[in-house]
Amino acid sequence: MKSSSQGAATGARAPAGLASPADAQGKKKRVRLSPELRRQQILDAALVEFSAEGFAGASVSKIARRAGMSKANIFVHFTSKDEIFETLLKDLLDPAKGQWDLPAMDQAIDKQIDDFVDRKYDDLTPEVIAIIRLLISEGHRVPELIGRWYSNTVLPAHAKRQDIIQGYVDAGIVKRSTLTENFEFAMAPIMFAAIFKVMLPEPLAEAEFEKVREVHRKLLHALLIPT
Repeated sequence: MKSSSQGAATGARAPAGLASPADAQGKKKRVRLSPELRRQQILDAALVEFSAEGFAGASVSKIARRAGMSKANIFVHFTSKDEIFETLLKDLLDPAKGQWDLPAMDQAIDKQIDDFVDRKYDDLTPEVIAIIRLLISEGHRVPELIGRWYSNTVLPAHAKRQDIIQGYVDAGIVKRSTLTENFEFAMAPIMFAAIFKVMLPEPLAEAEFEKVREVHRKLLHALLIPT
């Protein structure tokens, strides 16, 4: 990882798949944005900056520059670089997204499984892959922040998903097994696929990604659908 001084000297560029808001704006005339859009603009710029410079090398000033706004505008929405990073984790790595609902009477469980798998893998956008890469490479720099995100965002989502799966089991929709007793193990192939995206070049990463998706689909069919 480049140091902050190296990044400043060379003008660190956005990683592949990510675009800096200031770059996207170019020389267009500035327009007044809603607070929600302004907040998202900051987060988009921050993800690019963290990806280019790492957590230590990034700063509120650099994020403001990438977002095409003043440092003071950043502080209207966020109190610190740490809060921006934590918000990215919450927004992009929220396990509650894509939770299963109990199926309608006319929707078979195999269709539910297929929809669930496709949603989860389609959620692995370039932005999500970027924050996973940062979590792996930079998480050790902010252990308290990572611990707070895990406790406040990840664990409650895990508990909610476990309750949903238990509802499926109690209703006889899926079969009881070791997997349904701790359903987070059913999510492991998704992270495996994400690691391919982090480590491998395209198109090799995409080929392996799709292979994992289809194996995961077949695995859940075999382990969850009653015989």
